[in-house]
Amino acid sequence: MGKTSVMRDAPAGDYLGAAEIGAALDALSPDDKLKLGAIETIRRSGTGFGIGELLHEAVCRALAGDRNCPRDVPFMAFLVETMRSIASHARKKQRRSAPLTAVPRAGGTEDGQGDPPATGLSPEEALIEKQDAAAVQAIHDHFDDDPEAQLVLMGWADGLRGGALREATDLDQAALDYAAKRIRSRMRALYPEGWIT
Repeated sequence: MGKTSVMRDAPAGDYLGAAEIGAALDALSPDDKLKLGAIETIRRSGTGFGIGELLHEAVCRALAGDRNCPRDVPFMAFLVETMRSIASHARKKQRRSAPLTAVPRAGGTEDGQGDPPATGLSPEEALIEKQDAAAVQAIHDHFDDDPEAQLVLMGWADGLRGGALREATDLDQAALDYAAKRIRSRMRALYPEGWIT
């Protein structure tokens, strides 16, 4: 007999129940929904999720009780973190299931001799995978009042640069540059001796 996912109305602990999650979804403003869509676009990069599917998955897991939203966490932040986590697991799963084939690289040969194949991780992804989720969230928390900076941070975390970052964030180059400047300035002020990883 297979295990079925059931909606739990009142999870154990101080978490939102299914009815409260439904109410929180209904209470999202049009701006919040646009932000979630932009964030989802960045997060689903390299996952295989289609448009709207990652957000739908996050909501379904919350309603089913597979992911619990603490009452003291803003619902938007909960959804963003849930999408980040689901996307990260999807990328890891895809990397594990990728076929092991010889990839010719500089200094290598067709039979795979020479340099080993690339792992597919950008430097930012490798750093974020090494970081504790709480540490990554701490960085994002410093930019709660700056949605453009949050979009840029998420794009960087997913290895997006240049045109891909402009498209994913829907920001022009001047806005991207200004957001990056704000990020660097705030991080230098908060961590004058550098962020310890």
